[in-house]
Amino acid sequence: MRLTQAHVRGICATALQYLDDDQAPAAPRHLHRALDSAISRRHPDVDRRTKRALRHMTLDSLPGWAEAATSADLTVQLRETARLGLDLASMVGRSYAPVAAGIWFHGAYSARRVRACEAWPTRPSYEGRPWLRLWTDDESAPNPLVVAAEFAA
Repeated sequence: MRLTQAHVRGICATALQYLDDDQAPAAPRHLHRALDSAISRRHPDVDRRTKRALRHMTLDSLPGWAEAATSADLTVQLRETARLGLDLASMVGRSYAPVAAGIWFHGAYSARRVRACEAWPTRPSYEGRPWLRLWTDDESAPNPLVVAAEFAA
């Protein structure tokens, strides 16, 4: 398995589910546990060496994780790393299919059209990916234009 920044962004996005966003003192073990849980969720079939390499690569992409005072500081760093490269404003006005494909290949989120008749899922998407909500101009069209985009978490 060739490790990429898409893997790191995905692990950061999934690790947010395992880390509390509060003012509790941050300990390295909390971040390590969240990252290990996210790696196991997103890549259950890789060996220990690859999991360790993924954890080190993810920690290297979080520049100030060792100096974080609270869990909220860690979640801010994870969120910024996960969202790196996703510009919601550039998605507006484009067709849904290429926007959704770009979100999927970014590696951290799954795109979902917001429809009035469907309830929003409460659980994460495939491999623990958080959702990115996309509002479209026509709910019944197969490839409508995106009019708004928002991170679900």
